[in-house]
Amino acid sequence: MVTRWRGVRWVAAWALGVYFARMYLAMGWVKFDSNGFWTAAFARWGYPPWFRVAIGALEVVGGAALVIPWIASYGAIVLVLVMLGAWGTRAHDGRWVDVAWITAYAIGLAWIAFEWWGLRLFRRGAKAAGTSTS
Repeated sequence: MVTRWRGVRWVAAWALGVYFARMYLAMGWVKFDSNGFWTAAFARWGYPPWFRVAIGALEVVGGAALVIPWIASYGAIVLVLVMLGAWGTRAHDGRWVDVAWITAYAIGLAWIAFEWWGLRLFRRGAKAAGTSTS
């Protein structure tokens, strides 16, 4: 049974997921451009070109997953891991405002993963979703 409070949280998590989905789709897609801003940044950090494309793909797929409740938790977890890497590079550069924003994004993504965890695909048994089998 879904309580009113749970329903409000799910709506809020989905709305935040839509916001993040748009953001991560845009941020990921631009990483596919070999003449874009991120090419120079990844090269300066010492990463190979394929890594920039892989991060872009993870951001696009993870961002798209955020609007589908059954896979939103998985997408959010992937994006949290990407954000941890971004956090490290920005901290290494001393870009503390970026570090603060990335921390806020990671917290929001972790909350989305938490809220949708019970509805995820590949869960074991109906009890994981908060429903009974009887």
